[in-house]
Amino acid sequence: RVEELGSANLFIYKDGVLKTPKLSGSILDGVTRNSVCRIASDLLELQVEETDVYLKDVLEADEVFCSGTAVSVTPVGRITFEDKVFEINQGQMGSVTEKCKETLKAIQREEMDDPFGWIIPVAK
Repeated sequence: RVEELGSANLFIYKDGVLKTPKLSGSILDGVTRNSVCRIASDLLELQVEETDVYLKDVLEADEVFCSGTAVSVTPVGRITFEDKVFEINQGQMGSVTEKCKETLKAIQREEMDDPFGWIIPVAK
């Protein structure tokens, strides 16, 4: 099973479904991970599944990206495994990855309405 990428949460997209490893004792229940899941399901109307993800799933995915506080939403362009290089989506950012990234950024920067109540004003 693949659980995360370094200190970032993993997402794969294939056939209209966005998958992320289900939470276990070793997977960080990341705020950005949860935000991406909400954006994907509620705003992008994608089917989101928290499930076991295997290397085969990652290598066969249309898009692979990671999320986290430090990386926000970052595409994975290639994976090296056992001295073989596997290119994901021709090394380009896919449309689902881009929509998740741009929507999260727009909410954080208050460039769009925050339908989730994530942005809390702080007094000056």
